[in-house]
Amino acid sequence: MSRSSLSGVDCGVSQALEIIGEWWTLLILRNAFHGMRTFDAFQEHLGISSSVLSARLKTLCDADVLEKRPSAHDGRSFEYRLTERGLELYPVLAGLVLWGEKWFPNGRGPRTELLDKRTGEPIAGVFALGQDGQRLGPRDVMPVAGPGADEGMLALVAHRETRRT
Repeated sequence: MSRSSLSGVDCGVSQALEIIGEWWTLLILRNAFHGMRTFDAFQEHLGISSSVLSARLKTLCDADVLEKRPSAHDGRSFEYRLTERGLELYPVLAGLVLWGEKWFPNGRGPRTELLDKRTGEPIAGVFALGQDGQRLGPRDVMPVAGPGADEGMLALVAHRETRRT
């Protein structure tokens, strides 16, 4: 089955991928977390075409991940800043950085290190936490259908349940 959009799929992962799942988008977000704010800076650093960059920035702004606002420097150009929704993507980007450095090293050392500003030490990882603050791994979490689950999610949960027996 070929699909050009995930917008009609009633799943949190599908909805997130509809916004951030294209690889240029993740690189734009990476650069935004590094403090990059202008169209020209994104385009120059990424080597992305202006039409693709415009489309990705529009998607991120429409989804309230980035906010487009007049530049404080000259008022004629614009800046793109992470919104609260965008900032909440930090664990996703940090996880991708750590995973990529671990599993795809370049032989010269880490390309990016994420350091704790307080200590200067590398962060230990990105974790899911239980209500008690304990780190949880994939074997510690049990996905269940929530009250808003559709037939697709119910089928996915049922599939998991049949695999456990």
